[in-house]
Amino acid sequence: MRDWLPEDHLVWLVLDVVETLDVSAFEASRRRGGVGAAGYDPRMLLTLLVYAYCRGVRSSRQVERRCHTDVAFKVLCTADIPDHATIARFRAGSGHAFAGLFEQVLMIAARAGLARFGTIAIDGTKIPASASIDANRGQDGLG
Repeated sequence: MRDWLPEDHLVWLVLDVVETLDVSAFEASRRRGGVGAAGYDPRMLLTLLVYAYCRGVRSSRQVERRCHTDVAFKVLCTADIPDHATIARFRAGSGHAFAGLFEQVLMIAARAGLARFGTIAIDGTKIPASASIDANRGQDGLG
């Protein structure tokens, strides 16, 4: 599959980054036995979603379609294509695990020099404002 895409394709970066993440929270919810087929690898589903988000694909149905038609998506799921319901269940059932990845991603970005960290303070102050069309002024109305 390495021959299918150029070396500098985003897929390889996403695969490398996800490989460094601690995904044990996703592994804990993985179905390993019982009736029916074994569940999909959570690392593969996570990688698929991260790449899809990078490409602006948010819909589970669109992700499934891309897995059938887009070479990059096929590489990510190694041609073992999950259906849209599986993708949606994974996303919905792993909210706590996704929250845990945020800190890891920030640390990777910091080590790569892609981010600066500081403190942001937000308060809940309510400020009255008028957004009516009469309150809005153009350049001519300001002078």
